[in-house]
Amino acid sequence: MTWQHDDPVLYEKEKAEVEAHFPELRFVVENSLVYVRGNFAVMFEEQVLDHYSVELQLPRNHPTGLPVVRETGGRIPRQTDRHIIAADGTACVLLPDERWRLWPVGSPLLEYLTGPLHSFFLGQTMVEEGHSWPFGQWAHGAKGVFQFYREMLKTSDLRVMTTYLDYLAAKKVKGHWLCPCKSGKKLRDCHFDQVKDLREKISRKDAEKSFTTLKAAGTSAIEDPEANPPAPIFQS
Repeated sequence: MTWQHDDPVLYEKEKAEVEAHFPELRFVVENSLVYVRGNFAVMFEEQVLDHYSVELQLPRNHPTGLPVVRETGGRIPRQTDRHIIAADGTACVLLPDERWRLWPVGSPLLEYLTGPLHSFFLGQTMVEEGHSWPFGQWAHGAKGVFQFYREMLKTSDLRVMTTYLDYLAAKKVKGHWLCPCKSGKKLRDCHFDQVKDLREKISRKDAEKSFTTLKAAGTSAIEDPEANPPAPIFQS
């Protein structure tokens, strides 16, 4: 079963809210998958600044999973520095590990469109016009993961980061484990509350993926450590 069959009331609510706010977007169901397609309006100072042809494929477990986003007009180059994956044209709208503060699990789809997705396409327009990314950005791939956790954990120590991620991905964390901060103390006597808080915000699946990404990249993840954290502008 899929979310629209399991919760038809939610489907109708999401559809009504999105199509009322974005009149040029339409919900379409194909092969049991829900898509949102059409022209996505980019706003600036309450005026339409730009449009993009888009397709959002909502996951079968919506609103738990993240939508797959594609810019279908062929306007944005398939380049990592534009946050488009060359192989399939999907857009890297946000780092899954950061979802908790940009579009928490269970939030209405409309908040995704007016929040992180709007910031993504507004940024694309600004870059296309020769400006830098207006809200800051994480780098693509392992470097972006490193930048995010450097900000979160206040450390550039790759081993500390991967230990934290190992704890976040674990089925259960035990207080007698050594704290990942390298203090030499047991976790329960040091950063237990921090680890607990992060486990409530970042899913085990996302933490495991980031752990694998950083371990595979090694020191190459920190070759270019400078980045300005994204600060999304939300459409009114």
